[in-house]
Amino acid sequence: DVNPTIPEEFVLESAYPNPFNPSTTINFGVSESSDVNISIYNIQGQSVETLHSGFMDAGYYSEIWNASNYPSGIYVVRMSTSTGFNSTQKIVLIK
Repeated sequence: DVNPTIPEEFVLESAYPNPFNPSTTINFGVSESSDVNISIYNIQGQSVETLHSGFMDAGYYSEIWNASNYPSGIYVVRMSTSTGFNSTQKIVLIK
């Protein structure tokens, strides 16, 4: 049987809404317990905010990024884990 509360693999799902103003929800799945980092970068590659950094048990999670203090533009969400998983996606903030 497949446990629906535990993903089969690490996954960074599409943020919604996208484009967004002022906040977007980032859903992700952790397939095995590990350290997980979810960070937001600007288009220059500078880290602007860390939404989560630390140990997580396997399961599905979501983080909300409120970008009301940031200028309009393209940002990148990056998910990385201690097991070597890395994934990025572009999100667009429109004010």
